[in-house]
This record gives sequence, C-alpha cells and structure tokens, in this order.
Amino acid sequence: MNVILDGREDLEPELKAFTENRVKFSLKRLFWMVRKIKIQYTAVASSKTACNRHCMISLETFDHHQIEVSMAARDKRTALEMCLKKIYKLVQKAFHKSQQYGRFSKHIYI
Repeated sequence: MNVILDGREDLEPELKAFTENRVKFSLKRLFWMVRKIKIQYTAVASSKTACNRHCMISLETFDHHQIEVSMAARDKRTALEMCLKKIYKLVQKAFHKSQQYGRFSKHIYI
C-alpha cells in the first residue's frame, strides 16, 4: 500500500505520522486490496460554520476501482477519522461485490 500525503499547506511531522499510522490501522484487514491511497488536507479560511477543515481521500484498489471520499470537520484528525470510516465501508462493499460476481482475481501478489 502506497500512502501519499498531499496538501496545500505544510503538514507538521506528528500529523504525518498520525495519518500514516491511522490509515494502516484502519485498513489493516483490507490492506491487500489497496494499491494506492492519496490523502489531501485543505482549510477554508472564510467559513461561517465551525467545520472548516476538509480531508479528501482517493483510493485505488487492485482491480482498478477508484474510490473518493471527502469530509469536513472542526479539525484534521476528526475529518480523517470520518473519511477512513466511510472508506472502509466502501472498500468492504467493493470486495463483497467483486466476490459475488467473480470479478476479483484470487491471486494477488503484494
């Protein structure tokens, strides 16, 4: 699994480490299905609501499905948690769907 952190603003080292560890922990049961994951943090300066931190996760599976999720929250960690929760459900759904129709290769080499 290739984790790419992308953002318009510079990320502090502890947030980078937290993000990588959290992604690996959240997707540990389905990590073999993920080819590449890209995480992007953005901030909205003039927001009238309290939710001004955005996290967008785009993921590519081994059968070349693209999954994208974007969430907004008060801070980056909460936005990441919400995105990972949604991503896990969508990857699980893609796995079950591919098993049902027999489209997913049984021999995947990491």
